[in-house]
Amino acid sequence: MLVYLLKRLGGHWNWIQMAFGVHFQDLFQRTLHLKQVMERNSQYLIHVLCLTLMLPETTLMISTRHLKILSPELILPTVSVPLNLKWTGHTRQAMILPASKAEGILIKKRYAVFNYDGTLAELKGFEIKRRGELKLIKVFQAEVFDKFLHGSTLEECYAAVASVANRWLDLLDNQGIDIADSELLDYISESSTMSKSLVDYGEQKSCAVTTAKRLADFLGDAMVKDKGLHCQYIVAREPQGTPVKIAKYYLRKWCKIASDVGIRSIVDWSYYTLRLSSAIQKIITIPAAMQKVSNPVPRVVHPDWLHKKVCEKEDRFRQRKLVDIFNTAKRDQVAQDETIVGDIEEILVKDGSRVLPPRPVVHSFEFNREINSRKPSSPVSGMPVDLQKQDLTLFGSNQSLVSSSNNGISSENVDKTIDYQAWLETKKRKWRDSREERKRRRLGSTNISDEPVGTTKFPDSSFNYKHSQRFGVSGFFKKHESSLVQSHWQILQLVPRTQPGHFYAWVIADGTMHKVPINVPRVFYLNSKAPITEEFPGRRVKKILPHSRPNFNLIEVVISEEQFRAESKKLAAHLADPEVEGIYETKVPLEFHAIVQIGCVCKVDKAAKSRNAQDGWNLDELHMKTTAECSYLEQGITYFYLYHSISEGRAIYVIYFPTSWTISVVVVNPFQNKELSSAILEKQFREACHALSIEPPTNGSATFKVEYVRSIDVGSKILQRTLVAHRHQHPQPAFGIIECPGFQVLKSRIRILEDFPCVTMSFNACDSNYQALGWQVTAGKISMQRCAASSQWFNERILLSRYAHVPLGNFELDWLLFTADVFFSRALRDKQQVLWISDDGIPDFGGIYEGDTCFADEIHHLAINALLKSSLVEETEGGSLFCHESDSHPPAHDNETDYDEASSCAPAFQVLKQLIQRCISDAVASGNVFADAILQHLYRWLCSPMSKLHDPALHRVLNMFMKKVFALLLVEFKKLGATIIFANFSKIIIDTGKIELSAARAYCDCLLRTLQTRELFEWIELEPLHFWHSLLFMDQLNYGGIQAKWSTGLPGEDMEDNSQMNVVSSWNIAEYLPRVTKDHFVLIVSEFLYIPWKYLKEQVLIRTTNMMDDSTSTQSITVTAAETLEACVNEYIKEQISNYFTEKLLNIVCDILRRFKGENKGIKDLHATHVLPCSYESQGNKGDAALEFIKHVCAVLALDQNVKHDVLRMRKNLLKRIHVKEFSPEAQFRDPRQSFTLPNIICSYCNDCRDLDFCHDSLLLEDNWRCAVPHCGQPYNREQMENALLQIVRQRERLYHLQDLVCDRCRQVKAAHLVEQCGCGGSFRCHEDLLAFLGKMQVFLSIAACQKFQLLHDCTSWILQVR
Repeated sequence: MLVYLLKRLGGHWNWIQMAFGVHFQDLFQRTLHLKQVMERNSQYLIHVLCLTLMLPETTLMISTRHLKILSPELILPTVSVPLNLKWTGHTRQAMILPASKAEGILIKKRYAVFNYDGTLAELKGFEIKRRGELKLIKVFQAEVFDKFLHGSTLEECYAAVASVANRWLDLLDNQGIDIADSELLDYISESSTMSKSLVDYGEQKSCAVTTAKRLADFLGDAMVKDKGLHCQYIVAREPQGTPVKIAKYYLRKWCKIASDVGIRSIVDWSYYTLRLSSAIQKIITIPAAMQKVSNPVPRVVHPDWLHKKVCEKEDRFRQRKLVDIFNTAKRDQVAQDETIVGDIEEILVKDGSRVLPPRPVVHSFEFNREINSRKPSSPVSGMPVDLQKQDLTLFGSNQSLVSSSNNGISSENVDKTIDYQAWLETKKRKWRDSREERKRRRLGSTNISDEPVGTTKFPDSSFNYKHSQRFGVSGFFKKHESSLVQSHWQILQLVPRTQPGHFYAWVIADGTMHKVPINVPRVFYLNSKAPITEEFPGRRVKKILPHSRPNFNLIEVVISEEQFRAESKKLAAHLADPEVEGIYETKVPLEFHAIVQIGCVCKVDKAAKSRNAQDGWNLDELHMKTTAECSYLEQGITYFYLYHSISEGRAIYVIYFPTSWTISVVVVNPFQNKELSSAILEKQFREACHALSIEPPTNGSATFKVEYVRSIDVGSKILQRTLVAHRHQHPQPAFGIIECPGFQVLKSRIRILEDFPCVTMSFNACDSNYQALGWQVTAGKISMQRCAASSQWFNERILLSRYAHVPLGNFELDWLLFTADVFFSRALRDKQQVLWISDDGIPDFGGIYEGDTCFADEIHHLAINALLKSSLVEETEGGSLFCHESDSHPPAHDNETDYDEASSCAPAFQVLKQLIQRCISDAVASGNVFADAILQHLYRWLCSPMSKLHDPALHRVLNMFMKKVFALLLVEFKKLGATIIFANFSKIIIDTGKIELSAARAYCDCLLRTLQTRELFEWIELEPLHFWHSLLFMDQLNYGGIQAKWSTGLPGEDMEDNSQMNVVSSWNIAEYLPRVTKDHFVLIVSEFLYIPWKYLKEQVLIRTTNMMDDSTSTQSITVTAAETLEACVNEYIKEQISNYFTEKLLNIVCDILRRFKGENKGIKDLHATHVLPCSYESQGNKGDAALEFIKHVCAVLALDQNVKHDVLRMRKNLLKRIHVKEFSPEAQFRDPRQSFTLPNIICSYCNDCRDLDFCHDSLLLEDNWRCAVPHCGQPYNREQMENALLQIVRQRERLYHLQDLVCDRCRQVKAAHLVEQCGCGGSFRCHEDLLAFLGKMQVFLSIAACQKFQLLHDCTSWILQVR
């Protein structure tokens, strides 16, 4: 739009808005309405030449000499005035326009404009410019506008803007707890000025009137009688519901509340949240949604109409309007378009035999026909002169059509300032000739033959070539290839081909599924001290190497997988070269590399050349797109579920199609009995749906088919035909879910599975354990349960794919470890760090082995807390553990870094910390269950050798922080008055020092609340599990006590239940006693626990009764009374040990001696020690039952430190009875147990994590290697267990040979190699004693013998024989 100012003699200034067309050769007529002319029903007709728009150097403006007006009374009816126009205005960097909350309504005259330097050029219409507006809104708008200039993409821009909105929403959510009351009131207050006095408003209602009335109550009526009163107020949430009794004044009167409350409790926070959310919707969320950006402020929900409108825009299947398909074409575009649209009936007609029909021509008639009627042309060729002057190029040709005529008039030779009319006539001829040329092109070859002789013909070879590409069968299917280039790919699965480095990608593009070849190259890094020769082409990069290794000349090499395998010997030679520090990322699986780089949604690079879909794409031509930018399976995808189980020639096949509710069952039975029918299967399927809370199909809508065959091959052919028929009936994209014991075997029998992307579910081996009779009904029931659960599994897997950005069919069996590996790999690559991925559990540090195996107890929250609070731990200790963190690249001249382990892992540790922070944000803010599962299994992921990014050094660094945080936690417990009995990473047992159970429970609650306030223990969760009246604790396998019980009374109240007394006795050492003494041991220990507790309850009851009689004393036990009561109980138990227990134990010992006296024949059976298979027998007098009984009983009773001396005196008397000296070696108690626990064993079916104790787990000792989760029972892989144990044995042997020497006197490690003695004069010894090492190997030998691990048995036997 151009606005021009015209001055009339004797009149006023009037503005005319003139709109110009798109063709510069046309003249435009616009009507100028002047005030006096309108009164006379007359008009000014002004003709404006558009050619001046093409001449920016012309800056003449309208003057009175261009407009001939004789007098105000005499006005010419039409005046032709040539005007030279001038563009005015300034460019700006950005304009922010708000949106309306209502559908179909636009907000006018409200915008914010920014200059290129970031300054605000103009602001109009927003609340920030209004006086009295809510200051919260004004401050928010003042901060949010300049945030629109941040970021390079829409997502980054809205993320910056959303940070401001979230901060102010947080202020309202926590009720301004972080700011002072005065500042809070300033933010939430509004003001209004009353133009009239309060009396003049009468019965009108408004916030200002209500404020004035309450000011009158507070200050008096005289203060509000005048007009111009300035009222400032806040909105309260009271009164709610019916009014209550008024007890005080002002706040209680106005808010109608009956209690004293603070200012924050009466503010209507929902009102202010609604006001702020309304502003956020107008400025941020609604514009973001209209620009296809996910909601940047999730707490502010979109309006219903907006969600509907966005869905309509993104719906690819909605019915389109005709105007959306055909748009109005411009003349220039139509003239230059040689595309001729053909009929579909002529698709097979050859190009040479087809006659092109004439094309329609649209004629345009101009206003000034006299000017257009003049058509001077060249007498030689009949073509316009100026057209001959131009050098027109057709279809890329640089050849001029005709040469210029000497008789023509050139516009370059005419000066418009001297002869304006001649210059104008030249331009008109030029435009006319151009118009005729475009018309000739539109008419095509039909009009070329009608031209007069001598006219130059346009070449049509290029036109015919383009036309031939748009017709025929190849052109008809061209849209499938163009959809791959223009649309984004939703990758379902990457499938490796037989050729190394080549994959098939099942993708959905534009609603169609394709099987696209993808070439994945091998990318590795060669770090050399000398420049690399031409043998390995690559480019030099700057990246951080694992463990902060020195970066000399790091070369990135990208070659094909075939070439990489062919040049493997040359790579090995380079690795042996002393000039080469290492070769990195040679063990990265190509499939994993592709998943990390492109994810599940990608798009073809715009610079990539168009090609046949079967030619394939290179990985670098595909760019990852986020699921926020491009949707992933939002429209849903159909799937089919195939289940198969087999046992000894009997089998069952089930294929389930959810779209048609069809289930086909094929039973392979060599015998004649048929037990399954359609009715039975339908009943079982409906029961399974009800058990899983899934809506079953309506009656009659589902189809169940059962077929019986004699062989597996026949059953496979039936499934083949079923899938073929389903594909013909439902051609849309489909996904296959397979649950069977062997997928490759099944795929070889059912070849059509190669035409679908398929993913395998974990198969439960118990499904194939058919019983002899009635197996068909049982197998059918299990298969129907699996079919019903497949929909939930498929939907959860789609959600997981979106979150992890991994193709649906490429998750590994343990998806938790795989997802964590993908996240960590992407985070490391974003920080320019080289990966150390390998599949064998040994990190790839450039070909140098630094492996180590670490084992620890399973703990989740402590690991997360230690990781997030690592910097706080460093501050607590007064130094940084990552002392070299700022210098990630060591000096290039050092062959080996002098950094310690913590410093070398600093870059990766910081990346891991940021990754966990993002997972916590996803789990807390959005409630993502997958992020929460990753956090729960964080420590297992770091410990597991199955992880692709397993790094023992990184695990040790985290374990170091865990130990420091755990030590600080125990110190905090002790500061708060607790006594630590036992503590490890998963359990803490404390002594509260309280006699009453209610007091102990209250103390624990206070203790936990206090710990939660400490910033260092923010993420640690402690939960009380058991309360004990008395407890004897030796270790986790040997303890006993009286456990407290609580009964639920009134709501919110728990009370102690004394009706039942439960003595817990869990003593594993009793299993090693003779059978005749085991029961005596359990009875003596139980009495030792029960007798003092019973005496204590009696004393407490007596004292409570005395307190109730004395009305002046309190009914709770004071500290002094508790100490007195404890001393009384100690004296009582000492007396019992001296009298009761000593006498009873002497009788038991005498009875044992009497029974064994003279019985030599059966002595072995009577007093043989019961030794578990995975333990070793105690040395010494292992056959003396009385001695072993005395040692075990006294060792347990001596755990009570209050009576330890009395127990030792009793032990002395008992040993004297069997003639054994008190301090003799055979009288010393030695724990007969040896144990080994293999941590983090994962069930292959349900992903349950469990630690297996090979020496004390009764299920393992009974050869029951199954998952302990109910309804699972999946057998563990014994081969994997044996390999894990074998790796531990070899690792411990290697560490024993590579151990350090330490000084006997000062315990310092030997530094020099040839020194025979330490500087202090002491001699050196091995850090680990030989006997201790042999004892560990003996445990593994016992495990191998018990579990029948032959390979482990041979390895440990050889180690023990050599030693």
